[in-house]
Amino acid sequence: MSIREKENQLFSELRAVDPDIVPDGLVEEAEYLAAKYKIVYILKEVNGGKGWDLREFLREGGRSQTWDNIARWTEALLDLEHPQDWSYWENHNEERRGAYLKKICAVNLKKTSGGHTSNGRDIATAAGTYQDVLRKQLAVYDPDIIICCGTEKPFFDCLHDGGNPIWQMTTRGVWYVVDGKRIIVSFAHPEARTKDCFLHYALVDAMAEILAKHAEAIAVHE
Repeated sequence: MSIREKENQLFSELRAVDPDIVPDGLVEEAEYLAAKYKIVYILKEVNGGKGWDLREFLREGGRSQTWDNIARWTEALLDLEHPQDWSYWENHNEERRGAYLKKICAVNLKKTSGGHTSNGRDIATAAGTYQDVLRKQLAVYDPDIIICCGTEKPFFDCLHDGGNPIWQMTTRGVWYVVDGKRIIVSFAHPEARTKDCFLHYALVDAMAEILAKHAEAIAVHE
């Protein structure tokens, strides 16, 4: 059974409870599995109403808000050996989204539409309510890297089944957990109110340090 088929089974379960659920997750199975690292972004909630599919939206390139940054982060993390100046990352973002969003999974803890500003209590409630299905969803992807985008507390409260996490900090203050054969990073939401370049290099520098320090903990897919 393909990953997409397993996903669809899970979303059928969710939609039986709430028909407004918006499916999310894997954008392109072959691209994700072929990437150097299998990366999952844990986001707060979907926006844009009901009756659509985030996976299809991202397959078509998404939109600049949220997804420019995630596409940039993904390209940089998959090619850490070749760092680029910010002038490189400012350009060609539509093409980048079209290429690099196909390599990721994007998982919302709350899979029904919210407003421009997320309500933390609603996110935590959704994560707790649907934790069994969310855990099954994450297990399907077998990720190497999980980036919690302002979602680390509900993630570890509801979805992490590895006991008490042992937090470590990079030299520049990014917190992370080595969980078996995967890295879980506590980071900002891609639409955090700071300059995109600050977010970008904070994550890229942190991941370069983490992967260098814990090279044995994560598989590289050649």
